[in-house]
Amino acid sequence: MARLEIGPSLDQLRDLAEQAIDRHFDPVRQRMALYTRKVARAEQHLAGNPSAMLNREAQRRHIKADDIARQIIALAEADEAQEDQRVALKLKVRKALTAPKIRKLLAENGITLGR
Repeated sequence: MARLEIGPSLDQLRDLAEQAIDRHFDPVRQRMALYTRKVARAEQHLAGNPSAMLNREAQRRHIKADDIARQIIALAEADEAQEDQRVALKLKVRKALTAPKIRKLLAENGITLGR
């Protein structure tokens, strides 16, 4: 016997799921945009071209500019991994053939449809 499910259509559910995924990963995406210039400066600094911006921050924080540069690079790499996870999850949602599968994908990643 076919199962009747009340709620959004599968296409609507996919759209809602993708929106929820984007909201879930939004802090990372915002941080990535914010740190683009800082990452470039950190890479230049570690390549031997000192950065005035990183040197000022290092003086204020009483740590070495090299340490700040490495921290920035590590954060960027972690953010890249999370962005990759976001894209992969959205592709899985697009390929999902049933509403329960979409809900399971979201639940496995700690994502809810509600705002």
